[in-house]
Amino acid sequence: MIGSTRVKVCGITHTADVAIACDCGADFIGVNVWPGSPRFVKPEQRKSLLREIPESKRVAVAVNPTVSDAASLIAEGFAILQIHFDPTTKACDVEAISQKIGPSRLWLAPKLPDGATWPKEILPLADTFLHDAHAKDSFGGTGKLADWNRFKTLKNTHPDKTWILAGGLSPQNLKGALEASADFIDLNSGVELSPGLKSAEKLADVRVLLLNYKQT
Repeated sequence: MIGSTRVKVCGITHTADVAIACDCGADFIGVNVWPGSPRFVKPEQRKSLLREIPESKRVAVAVNPTVSDAASLIAEGFAILQIHFDPTTKACDVEAISQKIGPSRLWLAPKLPDGATWPKEILPLADTFLHDAHAKDSFGGTGKLADWNRFKTLKNTHPDKTWILAGGLSPQNLKGALEASADFIDLNSGVELSPGLKSAEKLADVRVLLLNYKQT
């Protein structure tokens, strides 16, 4: 936690960046296991990354995984499974995954077009939900900003759940996100030099901002 804000640094691909993120105060480190991502880390490369990440901070970021995939990732050493999925296609059996690994280890990130009805039926399946920007052909890491007003509404409507704000967050826009009631943020493209390569300077700027932020 940095100040009063929990932080996940996502899209880590290099062991050196693990140390940078942890030194800045990251609570969680996200490793992308979806082959369609520019930040995808192959299974044989994940072993060296996981050795550097404290066990409780390890988050596997997956897209439409099967139940078997989910179980394998937990067995691989990840503490948390973050699933990006399109709830309208039923391509991912989220309920079965929740039953397999438990709601406390599952973070759900439904892919929803702007203005689409939020699927309340998934609320019992996880304790934590991630609100990200919508992109037609991508699942996160696009640099686009999410709808902060919608995030605030979801957080206020369902205070028994943990809500994470993602989507293009950077030192330049983070204050606005905090003012939209974000107290758990997901950093990725906004703290990078290039996809998968984090900027120590940008992460340090985030740390300073969070430590100095005072809710008005």
